[in-house]
Amino acid sequence: MVLPITDTMHHAPRDTTVAWLFVAIQFGLLAVMVFYPRDQAWIPTDLMRTIGLGFMAAGVGIGLWSAVYLGRGLTPSPLPNGSTDLVMRGPYRFVRHPMYTSVILLGIGMAIRSGSWIVTLALIALVVLFAVKSRWEELHLADTFPGYESYMTSTGRFVPRLAR
Repeated sequence: MVLPITDTMHHAPRDTTVAWLFVAIQFGLLAVMVFYPRDQAWIPTDLMRTIGLGFMAAGVGIGLWSAVYLGRGLTPSPLPNGSTDLVMRGPYRFVRHPMYTSVILLGIGMAIRSGSWIVTLALIALVVLFAVKSRWEELHLADTFPGYESYMTSTGRFVPRLAR
């Protein structure tokens, strides 16, 4: 199901600044997770590496699946870009923010495989950032798409709701 956008996208300068601040912090945390030297707080076993790889593969798969369904609406900014209607099919049928879910899964895999408390702390900070960012984003989505609030009540934020 697709809900139409209400009008073209014109965001206040403050909202645009906040949106790009979220993006900058997100990419900074991801950079720490990818490039921080491994401190060997623990030595990942082969099983941990395999489990971590599974999380990473799931994250990449969900991310690609989400990108395909979001299409022209895909942007690093958490503000709606006006190039698509609200997507509620594919992975968006199960969660409102599958792109964030995919990055979280990827991060879990990286943290398990890293042996690093710094990488693990960066993952925790990233999850907190996504919780704050998604709530802020949803205020703008609710203003842009009629029916978004109803969609919110029936669909989980990052994890599918088990019962409806």
